[in-house]
This record gives sequence, structure tokens and C-alpha cells, in this order.
Amino acid sequence: MKKIQVNSQIAIRQVERYVWEVEQHGEMRVPGRIYTDEEGIRDLARGVESGKGWSALKQVVNVACLPGIQEASMAMADVHPGYGFPIGGVGAFDMDEGVVSLAGIGFDINCGVRTLRTTLERDEVEPYKGKLADALFRTVPAGMGSKGDIRLTMGQMDELLVEGAAWVVRHGYGTAKDLEAI
Repeated sequence: MKKIQVNSQIAIRQVERYVWEVEQHGEMRVPGRIYTDEEGIRDLARGVESGKGWSALKQVVNVACLPGIQEASMAMADVHPGYGFPIGGVGAFDMDEGVVSLAGIGFDINCGVRTLRTTLERDEVEPYKGKLADALFRTVPAGMGSKGDIRLTMGQMDELLVEGAAWVVRHGYGTAKDLEAI
């Protein structure tokens, strides 16, 4: 099996035909496991070598450092840089000692809407779920994309990642009451 030394810290070894592991180093609690071919691994390595600010491979390593992570920080074949976890990244965490990441991936496309609270019971919503889904799709903004109304600088994005929902509320995109449900 092959081994690729990406830099002085990151070494990746092939453990099966399409399974590669980033060897534990530094603060990693578990290895990183990536499901891809050799070309995919070399592409991830080039992302680190080129000095890109956001690197999916570095994000796999970062997730492997989180408290309570179990077995491995994983990345599927479609892995690419995200805002925290890499897109295509997976992490399972211990219920007692781990973290809860409501927005490991997908916060930019409003995956966090799942954290909204309602006083309605399931049997009250069930007959209307189709209409409710349509209404939510029409009225809840999702994604920032190139045509979104909200534009953030890299500095603002960094602040948002550090402060989370509190930043959103402070900038008028939510209310203090929203913080009670997330």
C-alpha cells in the first residue's frame, strides 16, 4: 500500500484500495479516513501544498481534533472545502464527552433551520406537511450563492464562524429569541 507525505505533519497511507488514512499527529484524537482514489488524495494534498486558506484535507484533520470524536474523522469521495467540516465530511461524537455541531456542514444553505422550535405537535402538522414544506421553501432564505442579498467579507465570515448565531443576531439577521432555540 502507498504512503504520501503531504508536509512535515500530514502523512496519508493507503489502507484499502479506496480508503486512505491521515495518520494521527499533533492534537488529532483519531485518524482521518478518506474514501477516494489516489488521484483524489493527490488533489487534496495539492490543496495543502498550494497554501490555500481553506483546505478540505486540513478540515479533516481539524475535525479529528474535536472532543469526543469516535473512530475517525471521515470524508467521502466528493470531499471539498467547507466552512468548518469539509463538505462530504462525517464525524460521530460521544454523547457525554463530545461536541454537538449543528452546523458542521450546510449552515450556508440554511441546514440549521432544523433547530427551530414550535409548540405544534406532530399530529397537528402531519395533515399539512406538504403545504408547510412549500411555504417554508418560499419564505425561508437559503444559501448565499452569487445572487444572495447578504454579502460577507472574509473578515465577517471569520467573525461569524467564531461568534455563531450571536453574530447573526447582532447584525440584525435574527432576534435574541432565536438564540433560545439553538
